[in-house]
Amino acid sequence: MLGLTPDQIRNGLILYLLLMGCLCLRAYGQAWLANRLGDPTPEATGRLTANPLPHLDLIGSVILPLICIFYLAPNIGSFSLFLAWTKPVPINPNNFSRPARHHLYTQMMNPLVSVVCATVAAIAGALMYRSVPSTMEQLFVPIIAINASLMVLDFLPLPPLPGGMLLREFGLISEEMFWSVARWGGLVLLILFQVPQFRSLFASLVGLVATPFLLLIGLLVR
Repeated sequence: MLGLTPDQIRNGLILYLLLMGCLCLRAYGQAWLANRLGDPTPEATGRLTANPLPHLDLIGSVILPLICIFYLAPNIGSFSLFLAWTKPVPINPNNFSRPARHHLYTQMMNPLVSVVCATVAAIAGALMYRSVPSTMEQLFVPIIAINASLMVLDFLPLPPLPGGMLLREFGLISEEMFWSVARWGGLVLLILFQVPQFRSLFASLVGLVATPFLLLIGLLVR
């Protein structure tokens, strides 16, 4: 398989499953909060579930991440070459009592879930370190790196990402500007990742976000 060794195939599949698990948990968290805030759309469309299958997108959840992992082979610490996503959670803001504010809350659920995942990984990694040290590098550090990368993406000031929603919420851009930019947000992001300086900055930010969770591991294993 592309000249890969059995260990590379195994490690790649583990990384893929971890990435999809984190993305699907974020999608479930978003659907759960939307439902709690009064929008039945995620439940009606079958997205209010921890089962990963309804969240997976053929291109973004299968084809592109597998190409990235087994062909482009990005560095676990930067994720600068990763392209992966789940299906967007269908949300109707008109069902919220405060549409713009509550829609923002549902988007902010993504980084919150990532914080929880990274924290749990740090604690579990520290607890497992003395008995099974290899799990730290193979399992728990990658989970932290994945979620740190997703959190950096979340807060890029680009519609329709949560960072772009914050700009709208604070009145820094208009509603019309938000949706105008949001239509091209994915393309803009892809272009930015072709710029070496942006990739370098992104990797540095991922390392910065991951640092508190790695420090937590260090404190717990003493």
